[in-house]
Amino acid sequence: MFLSSPIFKESSLARYAGKTLLPRKSFFQEILPLSSKNQLSVKKAKPEGSACTQELQMLFGCFKKWEYDDLQCKLQQDMYTRCVAQNAKRVEEFNATSKKGVLGEGNKVLTTSQANRLMELYPQPDLGKAPYRKMKRLPTQSYADDLFRRKNVPGKPS
Repeated sequence: MFLSSPIFKESSLARYAGKTLLPRKSFFQEILPLSSKNQLSVKKAKPEGSACTQELQMLFGCFKKWEYDDLQCKLQQDMYTRCVAQNAKRVEEFNATSKKGVLGEGNKVLTTSQANRLMELYPQPDLGKAPYRKMKRLPTQSYADDLFRRKNVPGKPS
């Protein structure tokens, strides 16, 4: 076997003296218990679909064609106002159902209010309690271990 790789030359071997050529192994260390809460933070949900962009484009196209004379574009104006009214009604219904947390069959993804409703119906007793302490030693952890990597952090001067 010939050692012709640049790693095995003398100048390269001096750099790796006392070190392994294999990648460094890292191990998972559980500092905080991996648990969730019985509630999700509420994020703004939006209904699907566009808000009358095609009707608005048709209206502006008509305005450009007739040099912004709105008497010639009455049909496009009516279509746009009907679309805006329908969209406002649809958004209002969506907001009402999302606030109630009604579980529907049509949606593939649950909203945060629906997930909170499910967690109210089926609470998990082993999940974390409300005031979480981030640096709390678990019963299985030793006092001597540097769990939170604070061993070399200087304290307040005395």
